[in-house]
Amino acid sequence: MITTLRHLLVDSWAGRAAALLIFLAFIGWGVGDVYSNMGTAGSNAVVTVGDRTVTPEDFSRALTGELAAVAQQIGLSDPSKLPASDRDQAARQTLQNLVIQNETQLAAARSGMVVPDELIRQEVFAIPAFHNAAGQFDRALLNQRLARIGLSEGRLLQVIREDITSRALLQGMGESVQAPKSLADRLFAFNASQRVFDVLRVPFADGAAPAAPTDAQLHRYYDNHPQDFRTPEYRHAKMVIMTADSVAKTIEVPDDVLHKLYGFQARTYNMPETRTLQVMTFQDRGQADAAATAWKGGKSWDALKQQYPNAAAVSLPGARQSDIPNPELAKAAFEAPANRIVGPVQSVMGWLVFDVTDVIAPHTTTFEQARSDLIAQVQKQEAPQALQARTKQLQDAVAGSTTLEQIPSNLGAMPAAGTLDAQGMTQDNLPAPIPGSAALRQDIVQHVFSQTKGAQPTVTTGPDGSVYAILVDDVHPGARKPFDSVREQVSQAWTAEQKKHAADTRTTALFSAAKNASLQKALASQPEASGLRRDITVSRIHPDQSLPENVLRGVYALKLGTTGMYESPDAFWLVNVTGEKAATAADVQTQAMRGQLDKQYVGSMRSDVPLALNASLEKVTPPSRINMNLYNQVVSASATAGGGQ
Repeated sequence: MITTLRHLLVDSWAGRAAALLIFLAFIGWGVGDVYSNMGTAGSNAVVTVGDRTVTPEDFSRALTGELAAVAQQIGLSDPSKLPASDRDQAARQTLQNLVIQNETQLAAARSGMVVPDELIRQEVFAIPAFHNAAGQFDRALLNQRLARIGLSEGRLLQVIREDITSRALLQGMGESVQAPKSLADRLFAFNASQRVFDVLRVPFADGAAPAAPTDAQLHRYYDNHPQDFRTPEYRHAKMVIMTADSVAKTIEVPDDVLHKLYGFQARTYNMPETRTLQVMTFQDRGQADAAATAWKGGKSWDALKQQYPNAAAVSLPGARQSDIPNPELAKAAFEAPANRIVGPVQSVMGWLVFDVTDVIAPHTTTFEQARSDLIAQVQKQEAPQALQARTKQLQDAVAGSTTLEQIPSNLGAMPAAGTLDAQGMTQDNLPAPIPGSAALRQDIVQHVFSQTKGAQPTVTTGPDGSVYAILVDDVHPGARKPFDSVREQVSQAWTAEQKKHAADTRTTALFSAAKNASLQKALASQPEASGLRRDITVSRIHPDQSLPENVLRGVYALKLGTTGMYESPDAFWLVNVTGEKAATAADVQTQAMRGQLDKQYVGSMRSDVPLALNASLEKVTPPSRINMNLYNQVVSASATAGGGQ
């Protein structure tokens, strides 16, 4: 499925179609969204565009792919770990992309555009996923793969037809965009220009030690900082908490649904023999012989890759024989014994040298063996919708139970009760055992300490769609600790404050001297001179990670030759900017940054093309009837399903 029109402008169809089939195959194997796995069909649309609709299935499938892409961009392996803000932004962008896609199709229809069947045929024949071992289109393979993932041939052809139509309308619009050199130069100069400075760090702890405090000084400090010497307030609360996980455990799954899901995941539960390979491919037979000899002699895989950088080196973990695209390698690898270097073996790709590092025998997981796993999958997928459906029932139950003790057990709401402080800790200084995620726990604790004692419980929506109700039935206010019991603590706090004040006074004096000359001259013959770091060079591309963020900001904000004073949690800082210079042309990282900036700038401008086009097309057929209930259901289901990973 097309997730963004920008991809349409810059990607090849073969790559997109292969990605589409791989994605749909994941769905067929049971790790996709709830709509596709269970084969349900929504009777309503998330949004209507003219006479076209975006169904929950369309939105869910596109969002799952988008969440996986966003997670990969920021280095997450599990899309379900994405922050809620990133997930919401991805959902809004995905729906907008689908609206643009449908607007484009309507514009094509109004223009009378018709895609020839022959062109669709050529596109289908070009998809690598439908090629056999000889690299030729295989009708039987197409049928087999479409059947496996539950995708009809008509639906595939419709996707291809719409993709060709979109390309015909948009081809060249984004490719023609170029970044103005003057603005690109300014962006680069801003990020790559360097600042040279001297810096001094004065830790609070280095401040002059004061004389021992008097009782009067300690009592005054104790009186002026009452919140520092109190026992925490504790509250006892009853609560009922309903999350997707707690609801999932109460969902009953019919056997026919389990059998259907088991059939979808036949590839997962019926595993042929798999092998893990390390393979090097050479174009030169002599190099292949030398590498094989060295490998057999004990040279490591990593060392061989460094020695032969021109060889294609790949690892194939847990590969089936049918998964290996090279037929000669597939045959040789599944005939070879484990942990023995094999090769060179001639193939159409070159000379192969490989090692079979692991062999897993074929095994089958029966339906009964997989039953509990299948139930858990379905429960997890259906839980977000069930949670929403049961929220009203929980609201009714809470409204009729002032003590929270008459909540039906079949809702999946978890009861809890206990005494805790504002940090969620018990009187034994242990985390209160509140069910749910860390974010939900924090939300509940904040609610406990904002709700008045005895207030009527109400159902509150928490993170990830969870809901809860709280009754605060007892409050133990914090009390000021007697001075004698905290005398040593007061003394330590007073001493730390005095040393910080001394450090502040000393740093301010040096700062005043540096403003009249320079930091280096101000420190001449001073005891702090040995701590001066001189001629540090930074840029926005290459910041100094040892410096606090506010100090780095000051480096860029100060005028040349001036000095600034800054505070971090444990020290004062003096910064004197002594010079600035343009980016070094020979700096490889800087050159790479220039290329990256240019690419990002062009990409940003290209992404504006479909948005501008969509704004124009929406004036003709504006989207209507946005179903926020379905929208929220799909977003919630995609989050808990892990983004299709």
